[in-house]
Amino acid sequence: MFTLVEFCSSNMLKGTEEVYRTLDDDPEIDVLDYGCLNNCGLCSKAFFVLVDGEIVSAMTPEKLLEKIYKRIDRNKREMEEWTEDLS
Repeated sequence: MFTLVEFCSSNMLKGTEEVYRTLDDDPEIDVLDYGCLNNCGLCSKAFFVLVDGEIVSAMTPEKLLEKIYKRIDRNKREMEEWTEDLS
């Protein structure tokens, strides 16, 4: 299962283009950008993305990338635990 990371184009213009490129190079991550993700208040104050539908935000692009990978790892662990419980 691939992780989906969604970017707001307006937020990318503020400095998340490198984060986008880094994630786009990862074969296990699907990256999309939209004109707007309807989080304008957050967009005006911080860098943010949606990771599998959940908001991840940070004050710098570098910290955002770090937090994205942490969220992806957390989501994978939760999915593994969930599937183990089904067995």
